[in-house]
Amino acid sequence: MEGIFVKKNKFVIVGSGSSYAPAIVAVLLQRRTDIRLGEIVLYDIDASRAARTGRFCELYAAENGGIPVTYTTDIEQAFRGADFLFVQIRPGCNAQREKDEKIPLSHGILGQETCGLGGFSFAMRCIPAILEIVGKAQELCPDAWILNYSNPEAMISEAIYRTYPKAKALCICDMPISQEETIADFLEIPHKELTFRYFGLNHFGWFTHIYDKQGCDLLPALRERVLSDSTVRLVNAEAVEKQDNYWGEMYAHAIEGFRAYPEFFPLVYLSYYYFHNQIVEDMNPEYTRANYVMDVREKVVFEDCDRCIAEGTTRSSALHAGVHGNYIVDIANAIINDTHERFIINTMNRGAIGNFNHDAVVEVPCYVGAGGIEPVSVGYIPQFHKSLMEAQKGYEKLTVEAALTGSYQKALQAVLLNRTVPSYAVGKAVLDELMEANKGYWNELY
Repeated sequence: MEGIFVKKNKFVIVGSGSSYAPAIVAVLLQRRTDIRLGEIVLYDIDASRAARTGRFCELYAAENGGIPVTYTTDIEQAFRGADFLFVQIRPGCNAQREKDEKIPLSHGILGQETCGLGGFSFAMRCIPAILEIVGKAQELCPDAWILNYSNPEAMISEAIYRTYPKAKALCICDMPISQEETIADFLEIPHKELTFRYFGLNHFGWFTHIYDKQGCDLLPALRERVLSDSTVRLVNAEAVEKQDNYWGEMYAHAIEGFRAYPEFFPLVYLSYYYFHNQIVEDMNPEYTRANYVMDVREKVVFEDCDRCIAEGTTRSSALHAGVHGNYIVDIANAIINDTHERFIINTMNRGAIGNFNHDAVVEVPCYVGAGGIEPVSVGYIPQFHKSLMEAQKGYEKLTVEAALTGSYQKALQAVLLNRTVPSYAVGKAVLDELMEANKGYWNELY
């Protein structure tokens, strides 16, 4: 009796010059049996970055499972026969991100890669590039699942689902699960023993319930603890400060946001909207998050890649898997093995939030299986949260229109809907400077 043929899957990492690519490859190799891994292709438009991470990952794979890993700048070679595309691109790299952050800050408003006008600028660069990638995938590998990790996810998901509604695309973000795990650690309960209810938009959402295995909602007790104890911190300050205090500060702001509006627990990024003036005051306009990423994270990762390549082995590499890599591979595994596991996904609303725009992209829990996703019904949401989301969604949709049509007027309207922009004069000044700084990256505005 002949053996049963089991199809092996081809995974392509799009934007493989990223410092996150080695960690994703590490998870793919760890999970190679579960996901029936056949090969990994690393694709990037930047030949030097592709070669650096590519050669490292070739070595790593040879020493950790022997799965074929190749790298290329040829999109047709990369995409043909692909089963999964993991997309994580950053047009202009962190050098452009630095401009996104510093130009708004020079006008006294938030500069951040997804929130505020830094996020607007990033979207204007990223949307055309993402749509080109998805369009090419429809031509070369129409049955492939496209799992998009690229920021700013809120606007990118609107652009993808609007332009390619039949594409097998899921737009995902690891921030909600990272916060879930942080809360679980704080509660001293394993994350897998908790079920989090959540709704919102990407980087703009709220946790409404936290159920344990007995069906008890733990959020009321957490709320009472936060309201009664001004010293509560989600993360250990000393542990965070030894590494990167950015997230310690962000989680401190999240607690502050929960205390200010205690109905639901906010995603950390909502702090940029709740307390943007306070956060801007604490930012260094000369040294932003982009500078830190380039000086620390990228430096550490790329130097490790270079060292391992020179030594001809990755045995001593400090690079390892983490939440970022685990989450995207977990979703691929749910599709491959039809597990119907629950993840938070950006998807067309279509009634998931009963009193919100049905043709808008929202971020809600979904069950994921071989046939795609099944969103969880959230029901009706309170007026406060609905109104915040409506204004934010207007900003997101107008940003997408500006990116797709080249309309300066749509871009200006989007800017003025962003909650971090205090006036027409400030918004227009920042828009014009960002437009000048992004020549060759944005579609030209008229």
